[in-house]
Amino acid sequence: MNLSEQTKTIQWFIQTHNDIGKLSEKEVSDFYIELIDCLVDHNHLYYIETNPIISDKEYDELFDYLKKIEEHFPQLITSNSPTQSLIGQVSEWFKQAKHETKLMSLENTYNAKNLEERNERIKKILLKADLQTNISYRVEPKFDGLSIELIYKKWEFTQAITRGDGRVGDDVTENVRTIKNIPKKLKYPLDINVRWEVLMPKSIWKEINKERGENGETPFANTRNAAAGSIKLLDPKEVNKRELVIYIYDILNDVDLPKWVQLQDIFPVFSRKKIGLHIGEIISLCEDSKTKKFLEEQDSEFDGLVIKVENEEQRKIIWSTDHHPRRAVAYKFPAQLAATQILSVDFQVGRTWIITPVANLEPVQLSWAKLQRVSLHNFDFIKEKDIHVHDWIRLQRSGEVIPYIVSVITDRRTGEEKQIHPPKHCPSCHEPVTNIDIHYYCTNTHCPEKTKQQIQHFVSKNCMDIQGIGESIVDILVENKIIETVVDIYKLTDQNTQITLRKFPGIGDKKVAEMAKGVEESKKKPLRRLLNGLGIPHVGKKMAQDISEQLHHKDFIKDLTNEEFLSNIYGIGEKTVQSVTSFFTAKHTIKLLDELKAYGVNLDPKKHSDTLKASEAKGSFSITWSFDVPREKIADSLQQHGYIFHESPKKDTDVMLIGENAWSKKTKAEELWLNIIQGWENIVKQFPFLKELIKENNKPKTQSLF
Repeated sequence: MNLSEQTKTIQWFIQTHNDIGKLSEKEVSDFYIELIDCLVDHNHLYYIETNPIISDKEYDELFDYLKKIEEHFPQLITSNSPTQSLIGQVSEWFKQAKHETKLMSLENTYNAKNLEERNERIKKILLKADLQTNISYRVEPKFDGLSIELIYKKWEFTQAITRGDGRVGDDVTENVRTIKNIPKKLKYPLDINVRWEVLMPKSIWKEINKERGENGETPFANTRNAAAGSIKLLDPKEVNKRELVIYIYDILNDVDLPKWVQLQDIFPVFSRKKIGLHIGEIISLCEDSKTKKFLEEQDSEFDGLVIKVENEEQRKIIWSTDHHPRRAVAYKFPAQLAATQILSVDFQVGRTWIITPVANLEPVQLSWAKLQRVSLHNFDFIKEKDIHVHDWIRLQRSGEVIPYIVSVITDRRTGEEKQIHPPKHCPSCHEPVTNIDIHYYCTNTHCPEKTKQQIQHFVSKNCMDIQGIGESIVDILVENKIIETVVDIYKLTDQNTQITLRKFPGIGDKKVAEMAKGVEESKKKPLRRLLNGLGIPHVGKKMAQDISEQLHHKDFIKDLTNEEFLSNIYGIGEKTVQSVTSFFTAKHTIKLLDELKAYGVNLDPKKHSDTLKASEAKGSFSITWSFDVPREKIADSLQQHGYIFHESPKKDTDVMLIGENAWSKKTKAEELWLNIIQGWENIVKQFPFLKELIKENNKPKTQSLF
């Protein structure tokens, strides 16, 4: 039964059993669980996939019935109920607060004609007021995040309120307080109300989605929903983990800043803007494809441009309507949608044995990318969207987001469409397939495709980081049965194995030496990398780190098979506890760890260092905020040249490297009296080898448009 059918069944039950007081606990208990599952699925569609299949009114009726059940049968209440954990229901849990100044939304415009007409309307208003009708505009990127008001009283940050309906929002002060680049205390004793946009950087969003994918969870559809959902979490500590950022874009109350004070001196401001433009230049900028492409290449998500009247006297005259300010307008980029046809469907095996359906498409260009394949996720997704082979579909892609099927174009069906059936046999090893919940699994523990995926994950950068073993090498190693488990990777240092490797095309002495060196170096990696590399279901990079930080005994297996110990680790859920204990009680896991230990792989939780010993290093560094080159590449290069990386600045950090828009880490570095090097040119002077990174980096200069 798909979600649509399940919803109709539940709605019928509610209509025929409106008086809950007449029902027994036995009659309600099974329905209660089904109702929770239904609501959670609808929340996912609304908040994550932005594709609801029921109206707000219908959703409210389901949610209200759930609350009635819990009022009559409190003994049934479970922790995964939407009333107990915030799944998009902020107003149910956060205290409401009033905005002193109404937070209005910008009017949207989509083409040159709209902009020209609006410009003429403003001219008429100015003409009536006997003001100059030459209008000068400024243009700024339009954030695609969550709008929030922050209130400061005499230096101190005191309150954060979501936009809500513009007059009343939710008090999310404690959650917003965890955002690192928010000033908690101002440099000047101001009473100021400011409007901000809360964002999740695309780099962070990608990491979270990768981890969710590794754990078998559906990835967040976009950064906006990920940011909004994060602010709505019950636990501020969990919000802190999401690494949100926030930028100011408006002052809401009358406040006189000292003449010598610039807004960017007090608050984090996204500095890209163009000023002094007339309407023709505005239209050219909006319609230039380079503008959109430039914004898509930034680490923040934008969905258009904000066009503001620049002259303060003109702004006061044109002012606003009841709904929108006339002084500014949003130019929205066209939706990232394209239509194409599904030609066929393949099945691919992942490292966790899950078999995923993937659609092969008639190639289509979308957001400067040529798309030929798209994931169908699972068979619940296929049923939900009613997807068939040969269907025409609408694809969505924003910036660097993985393409996603929005809907099927049913009007284009010809009758030749075919249903997509689950596989009966593994596409790789042809062994039988089993179905558990919404997924289909290969039952063969020695499936070559599954082994390849496991090996690739084990040697990847976020796991054991073994250089020289790419996808093509893994194919050779597995297909020729040189490697059958992750333990076999450590045979690559054996001379007889190396002789065998040299017989394959493309594997010479240099490649063999590189692999052997990488394998040898991986033995010293910290335990958290191994835990991530083992491919434990529901355990990704962050969870592996959280678990390893709590381990203090060499015999850590006792801890990892202790449910009570695991449950006390912050952020770990019931599914993860069961997954970890099951994994480490299995005989094959114990055997695997014994074999890894015999090869000299580090299994000591106390050995945390990824890099050199302090006595062997040239120095230590920390790094913060944006550069023309990705921070990860800068950090990797410095580590390769003998420097130790500190995630956050410490007393013994030798140098703090600072890019644009630095905030909390810079402040901490200053408090610790660290040596600070600010700006790319100064950093390269200190570390000349970093010049090579510019040659590798094709990112356009940020001065090109804003």
